[in-house]
Amino acid sequence: MKVQLYEGREQTEVKHKILERYLSAFAPIVGTWADEITYIDCLAGPWEARGEHLEDTSFSRAINVLREAKATLQSRGKHPSFRCLLIEEDLESFTQLNTFASAITDIDVIAKQWDFSVHINDIVSFARQRKKSFPFFFIDPKGWELIAIDLIKPILKLEPGEVLINLMTSWVKRFLSDESKNFERLLGPEVGRLRQLSGDEQEEELVRCYANSVKKAGGFAYVCTLPVLKADADMFHFWMVYGTRHPKGVEVFKSTEKAVIPFMHEIRAKAQERKRFLQSGQYNLLEPEATYIERRLTRLQEKNNTTARAGLRQLLQESESVLFDDVWATTMQFSLVAEADLKEWIKEWVTGGNLEILGLGSTDRGPRREAGHKLKWLKNDF
Repeated sequence: MKVQLYEGREQTEVKHKILERYLSAFAPIVGTWADEITYIDCLAGPWEARGEHLEDTSFSRAINVLREAKATLQSRGKHPSFRCLLIEEDLESFTQLNTFASAITDIDVIAKQWDFSVHINDIVSFARQRKKSFPFFFIDPKGWELIAIDLIKPILKLEPGEVLINLMTSWVKRFLSDESKNFERLLGPEVGRLRQLSGDEQEEELVRCYANSVKKAGGFAYVCTLPVLKADADMFHFWMVYGTRHPKGVEVFKSTEKAVIPFMHEIRAKAQERKRFLQSGQYNLLEPEATYIERRLTRLQEKNNTTARAGLRQLLQESESVLFDDVWATTMQFSLVAEADLKEWIKEWVTGGNLEILGLGSTDRGPRREAGHKLKWLKNDF
């Protein structure tokens, strides 16, 4: 009987899909100029893995992607080296991790039985060992203490470097009202205000606070967030927080978002159908997608589109002109807001006589990045 690697933990499959999808684009791009790509899984586990070869773990899926990137780059005449550092404190899990790492021969993989919280400097030293190396950090804790800003700041500050962090909002929300817990380390000075909020607003604000803290601490130009729904409940389980210093990183992460959201809906629909069968003992004649229920993600998407659109309009009205590259980067940092949304707003405003696009060439149908195009607001009303 085939083992269902992710059944009952579909949110983990989505998380691994995000990591895999991003790395598959990241590595071939960075590998064209970097001498080395360093992947560091700061809290590797494995936890709850079912695969005989740990194929349902973050580090296994990441290494497979790096292998493919290595082959792709070699076919293009590029030969960066690849190093991986896999960290786990628990002895039983580390034993599995070390066995896995020791069996890898085509990529340099090192496993360390480290307490992440006390080996930050060692991790930074590993990332800095070689010149012109680009480190990518994956930080996936069980709670929140290990992603406190003051703890991970040395990692965030590494330049070049990028980070992908799992912010367990379902856990944070559960304990946020407990004043004995030092959430200031995670969310900064606005914890008191966050405790006065509730529901969607509280969750979205705490994500914003954490993302802003990551951006400030690491000196990142851009921080994007992507929520992941629980498999059997219409609520978010966690948010992935991504920090980068280059707009190309934003582009790749938004491409990842575009690919992952339909995948998440698909596997959640199947999980909901399975739950109905276990409760009733009867199969539904309809396809899982036909009875699928989801409202939370849609609410967030609608809210962020409204907020991003209004913010952009205000920026344009208050400015002489704005470079399209800056407009794009600011707008794309809103979860679930797509480039197509931005271009639709621009088209609407241009058609309505409110906006002019400066610098368009004779063949340009709309503004493009890296083309010097600017947006100029013509009227202060609609």
